[in-house]
Amino acid sequence: MGIFGRNDKQSQEQTGATVIPHGTHIIGGINTRGTIHIDGKFEGVITMATYVIIGKTGEFYGKIEAENMSVNGYVDGKIDCDEIEILSHGKVRGDLKYNHLTIEPNGLFEGQGKVKNYTLSSRYKHVTESIQGKISHDK
Repeated sequence: MGIFGRNDKQSQEQTGATVIPHGTHIIGGINTRGTIHIDGKFEGVITMATYVIIGKTGEFYGKIEAENMSVNGYVDGKIDCDEIEILSHGKVRGDLKYNHLTIEPNGLFEGQGKVKNYTLSSRYKHVTESIQGKISHDK
């Protein structure tokens, strides 16, 4: 039996929302299967979350590993999520790993992005070498 007469399995299945309100600044880590909504400032690590929401006044600096993420505030860090949505007021700077990425008009992303479990090969180097060879031979 767990706390208040619940067994451990029931306690682990129950997930709620963690809310960091505007005006609150937290430094640390959160490991949850639930939802995290940030309207304040969080510096640190978030792991295992089902859904991370960065509200318009929210700021996040650090590393996030979650299933889904929605950004309408500011994020700076390393993000590993299945689905990432950058809304019209959202600004993301850093490294993203994702399966699906959506950026609304006026949403901003600056950094590196990589689709999980997918490799897209580039011919850029080959083309630039080929062009350089032709430019050199034309003289």
